[in-house]
Amino acid sequence: MQLFDRVRVISDAYEEFGVKKGDEGHIIEPEIRGGTFCFVREDPVTLADEEVLSIKIEDLELVEDGGATDEMILDCLPLNNPEWGCKVIDGFIYNLKGERMNEYAYDYYHRRIKR
Repeated sequence: MQLFDRVRVISDAYEEFGVKKGDEGHIIEPEIRGGTFCFVREDPVTLADEEVLSIKIEDLELVEDGGATDEMILDCLPLNNPEWGCKVIDGFIYNLKGERMNEYAYDYYHRRIKR
C-alpha cells in the first residue's frame, strides 16, 4: 500500500467518524505517521470524496494499485526525504531507500478472522 492506492477499511473502529468496515477510498498522503495512512472515503453512489481520516495500516487492505512511482512519492514527502516510511509491502513498512522500518509484519489475515 502506498500513495494513491485504493484501499478498503477492514475494521469497524472508525464508525463514529462516518467510515464503516467495508468502505473504500484512497491513500492521499505519502507518509506513514504513527502507523497510519491518511485515507479519504468515497461516497459509494457518487464516488465523490467524503471523509478524511488517519487509519491504522492494519485496518486497511489493498484493493487496487494507484500507480504512484517512487519519484511521485518522493516529490510529495515532507522535505523530499527518502527516509520517511511511505510504503507497506507484505505487512512491512519501507522507506524509499528500501529500508524496512518495522521488525514484525502486520498480520492482516488473522485480524480479519478474529472479527
